[in-house]
Amino acid sequence: MGRVKCFERTDILDKAIQLFWRKGYADTSLSDLEKATGVNKSGLYSEFKDKDDFFCETLKRFSQSNCYLENLSREPLGWKNIEFFLKSKLTNKGQKGCYFSNTIREYSIIPEEAKRFMEQTQLGVRNAMIENIQATGTEKNPEVLTDMILTFHMGVNLKLNAVEPALLEGEIDTFLAIIK
Repeated sequence: MGRVKCFERTDILDKAIQLFWRKGYADTSLSDLEKATGVNKSGLYSEFKDKDDFFCETLKRFSQSNCYLENLSREPLGWKNIEFFLKSKLTNKGQKGCYFSNTIREYSIIPEEAKRFMEQTQLGVRNAMIENIQATGTEKNPEVLTDMILTFHMGVNLKLNAVEPALLEGEIDTFLAIIK
């Protein structure tokens, strides 16, 4: 008879997200994960194959809980959805920037499965954003605007590691006014 699991998977993933977000993939050890989650090594290994698997699962959990695609799919499609997308990380409590954006800084060393998941997620966000721009009726190229917005979004998220969120709201408003 196996041991009874004394933790919820989503709880330990949420705790691990906070740790990976703060320290990064490379600087997070299994010992750190044990401390952050309150689950010992054997418990973690019973739930995840290894640190790489655990990390990939945190990215999936973060993606599910942040509803990027759901928010970009709100009717009516258009600039309000894009504005919400750009400003969504300004209200993070306790963490700087965006977990995905911070992870991209370590792209060369993260597991291949994590890279594939992030690329697939980014493609979904890109396609949803293109649909929002097309819905505005703009004569500007939706693909080019989307790429500009996503690059700006990445910059905002990285900048959030150094400045107060309130300082960026005006920059987002100015950016949107320029591209509309």
